[in-house]
Amino acid sequence: MSSSWDVDRRIKDVMAEVLEMDPGAISETFHRDDAPLWDSLNHLRLVSSLEEAFGIKFTMKEVGEMERYDTIRRLVSLRLAA
Repeated sequence: MSSSWDVDRRIKDVMAEVLEMDPGAISETFHRDDAPLWDSLNHLRLVSSLEEAFGIKFTMKEVGEMERYDTIRRLVSLRLAA
């Protein structure tokens, strides 16, 4: 089982790759508005990349909620625990 730190690191790495930014710039309060490249297409790429990286699937409701790093981390953790 991955540690919480490993999960956080992987989420930030995936987000950074999709949004073309430094993972260190993704803080606990990081929001969609903080990333110029976070448009609707990259949102779908982000969701798909997270699903692939963690071997999970999100519901459409969850996909719509994913606008903040802390929300994404919570949803990934919930899916991993299921």
